[in-house]
Amino acid sequence: MMVDRPPDSEQPLSSGDRPERTPPDARVPPGLEADLLRDEPPLAENDTRPRAPVSVLPWGEEPPIDPLADTAEIVVGRTAARPLLLALVLGATLCLCLLMVGFAGYAGYRDGLATNDARLTQTIATGIAEQYQMGVNDLAQGYAELAAARFAWIVETVNAPAAYAGDSAALLATARAIASYTPTPAPTSTYTPSATPTPSPTPPSPSPTPSPEPRQDPAYLFEQAQTALRLVRYEEAIEWLDALRALAPDYRSAEVEDMLVKALTEQGKLYLRGQNPDGADMLARGVLLIYRANDIRPVQPSTLLGEAIFVEMYLNARNYVNGGYYAQALPILEELCRMNCGWSYRGVSVQSLLEQARGEAQ
Repeated sequence: MMVDRPPDSEQPLSSGDRPERTPPDARVPPGLEADLLRDEPPLAENDTRPRAPVSVLPWGEEPPIDPLADTAEIVVGRTAARPLLLALVLGATLCLCLLMVGFAGYAGYRDGLATNDARLTQTIATGIAEQYQMGVNDLAQGYAELAAARFAWIVETVNAPAAYAGDSAALLATARAIASYTPTPAPTSTYTPSATPTPSPTPPSPSPTPSPEPRQDPAYLFEQAQTALRLVRYEEAIEWLDALRALAPDYRSAEVEDMLVKALTEQGKLYLRGQNPDGADMLARGVLLIYRANDIRPVQPSTLLGEAIFVEMYLNARNYVNGGYYAQALPILEELCRMNCGWSYRGVSVQSLLEQARGEAQ
């Protein structure tokens, strides 16, 4: 049975026969219309089949670019805000670094003040205890003026708290009372017997005028201090000058101050360098004397104060080692060794103490 084929116009197109759609914005360049018409085959009669369009562009030529659809990267010029932002970041970093350095410096300064306050407190406490004991001894031996001067330094000059002063205020009042007391002899009457049965009484002789106590005379105290200085008895000179300043603070004050600074400085140097003739361990006393002289005026030479600080650190380290506190002694001895490892006192050097502390701390 014969089946009629549908007309060519009604046959479905295969995937290979489907024509490509020409974009609506494609235009035939001038001069190619004749080639296009020349290349197309003639149409057969009744031929209604769609045909693929013939390319109107030469091989290798690209279509024109639509400026509205251009997506090429546009190079944008460098703006002026970028250097400003960079400068702002660098400035903020610099400020942060300076702030951190400032905080670190302040922390170190605060720790230094705390250490210095602790050192001064310990030194003053040692001086108070020493002056108190010497004042008690002077009062027991009858040197009320010297005892009053020592207790006055504790109570009035240092203003020591009760934990360190103890009964210094009461002893000060006692010493001043004893020093100001001058006994007055009682008047005596002399009777002469007469031949008459009725004796006539003889009027009493006037009582002798008591001579002033030499220790109450500022001129006498000043002269004794001068004599002690000439004889290189500095400790004795210090006692006389302390008594003079307590009795008459305004008496030749400039000369008294010069004499006191000289006595304190010279005696302190003897103690710090182990040159005292008695051979006793007077390092702590020497440190106290140098500190006291420096409180009046800066000591000369200026290195003497540093020497006193070094000796005080040595004393603290030696006390730690003698007490068995080797871990506390190690940092002090290491710092002393960096300054002068060979320094010694009475045969005990910084180096030997450091080796002992290291050996015991392990």
